[in-house]
Amino acid sequence: MRKWFKILLLVHSFALLSGCWNREELPEKAFVMGLAINKAEPNKVKIMVQLFKPSQKTAGKGEAGNSFTNLESTGASAFEAVRDITLRLGRKAQWGHTRIIIIDEQTAMRNDLLSLLELFYRDHETRITTKVVIAKEDSANLLKEKPMIELTSSQQINRMEEIANRVAGKVPDMTLLKLARDLKSEAGNSILPLISKSSSNEMMLIGSAAIHHGLFAGALNSRQTQDLLMLTNQFRSGSVKVPCKTKENDKERKYESLEVQSVHTVMKPILASDSLRVTYKIKVQGDIAELQCTRLNTSISETAYVHYIETLLQKRLLDTIKFTQTKEMDLLGIGNTLYRKHTRTWKQWKPDWDKHYAEAKFDVKVTVHIDNSLTTVGKPLYKQ
Repeated sequence: MRKWFKILLLVHSFALLSGCWNREELPEKAFVMGLAINKAEPNKVKIMVQLFKPSQKTAGKGEAGNSFTNLESTGASAFEAVRDITLRLGRKAQWGHTRIIIIDEQTAMRNDLLSLLELFYRDHETRITTKVVIAKEDSANLLKEKPMIELTSSQQINRMEEIANRVAGKVPDMTLLKLARDLKSEAGNSILPLISKSSSNEMMLIGSAAIHHGLFAGALNSRQTQDLLMLTNQFRSGSVKVPCKTKENDKERKYESLEVQSVHTVMKPILASDSLRVTYKIKVQGDIAELQCTRLNTSISETAYVHYIETLLQKRLLDTIKFTQTKEMDLLGIGNTLYRKHTRTWKQWKPDWDKHYAEAKFDVKVTVHIDNSLTTVGKPLYKQ
């Protein structure tokens, strides 16, 4: 009798587990692929969402149209603008598949980014790995662009940032999580990918946007961005342009290329009374990708070439550091290191940290190791 009672109880428990208490049907949802935010007016937030558009092609008949549609909405807050999407669409926005959030320069210049993105940090659907970029033009116009190879412009921008960071090393990889971590840190600064339209009217990543205390504070070109990624140990791989040494009869400047495979950076702040000195030791490992004017026939010539690249990189990095100092923007995270290792001093310096950073002294030592020239020839191929 006890055995049959257990079986009956088990069967009833299966019946209780089979129901759905809060289901939502797919036709009730609109999947947001990308979002553009523009706060051109006080107390008004205008957004454009790029929504996945299910194909209407049935049984092999008909023509497949665009896989997305764009929709604008305006409200007193981002939340109101998002909820008002239903007034025109008849579906509730679903944020679990959002690839990219685009904010234009003017909006980022006047509005604290964390305040602007408050909704997407609190919403349970938004992925914290959603990427964030700054646009030089109207952010909504970028979502209207026709993608070159991906199905949607949102996915196109998402892939541009991801691959450019991993392969070219000229764009930072920035997500909602990393942005909050940077802006809530002691230094409170960050760099975001900067996107614009090229002369041929195509979307193109052109460097990075400096975010100083939550606001857009200026643009950095691709070389400066590459330098910052090296200095902050975020550089993955890419190329370094090496100018040839000029001669009097040279009509134009030629360049060679070093393919950088890895960069390892060690930064150390040194306190002395009321002054700060920061030392960098940077190890660069790579291969020769192009030779235009250099011959590497002997060990002496190879050593001289390596020293030339080391000197070039050292000057580049110091120039970029000096640029951030003139802007009084600690984009290197020096303040965060002081907070961890010299907490007492940091508490004294924090109120005037921008001034202290601008007056700090920097020493940079670069060590370059070239693995190979990718061929057995240690000179330009077109030269005899």
